[in-house]
Amino acid sequence: MSVLDDGRPLVVVSERDRIGQGPWSRLLAGAVLGDEGSAGAERGRALARGGAVHTVAVAEGSLSGRVEDEGAEHEVEVAAEPVPPRIWAAATRSARGNLQIEAAVAGRSQSVQLEHVLAVDWEEPLVPPTRSLRRACSCGRPAPCAHLAALAYVLADRIDREPSLLLRWRGCTQRAAADETETETEPIVATDGIWEAPPPPELGPRRPLPTGAVLKRLGTSGIQVGALDLAEVLERAYASFALRN
Repeated sequence: MSVLDDGRPLVVVSERDRIGQGPWSRLLAGAVLGDEGSAGAERGRALARGGAVHTVAVAEGSLSGRVEDEGAEHEVEVAAEPVPPRIWAAATRSARGNLQIEAAVAGRSQSVQLEHVLAVDWEEPLVPPTRSLRRACSCGRPAPCAHLAALAYVLADRIDREPSLLLRWRGCTQRAAADETETETEPIVATDGIWEAPPPPELGPRRPLPTGAVLKRLGTSGIQVGALDLAEVLERAYASFALRN
């Protein structure tokens, strides 16, 4: 867990600047709020800029904090299921050789490309959509309230400075990728001791077909030889030859 009350200001942008500049920051604010033009979002920005948010913590699957508003203190949380380790390990492997994505995987920068890889290739977006978030506030108002908005904006601003915080929330750490790689199933390599097929059974003597069996299976030919069909003529001929042998 990372507690952000480390002496650095939680929001450093001016009143004129939008809170959250990078792609991950923008996606997080949009997912938590849904509508950033709402009155709740505007109130949340004012609370965030006014220093009303404190005790902010980032843990795997959970973003939490406390928001002071009109003499009351409210506990807020935004939770989501972490990215499965096997998917993060696969995304980490696919990033090798791409300097921009490698920097994002290491938490040094925000990358639209990494978000695209996870969302499109693995159907596991780095920033979950609103429907996948669990948003809660002790104020009792329907989500997203102004207090959730305030927490979202504080985190968006901090992620601009520390992109690794978003990865920590989503369980996307180098340790998780390494653990998953270590536990991957070893490929099966063929050896003489795995399995050996027994010799095929010996075939018995061939069973002779009845005389004219093929003609009976084919049926009449439609070719007349006198008053008889060609198949009937041939059947009588085969029977005659069989008697001679």
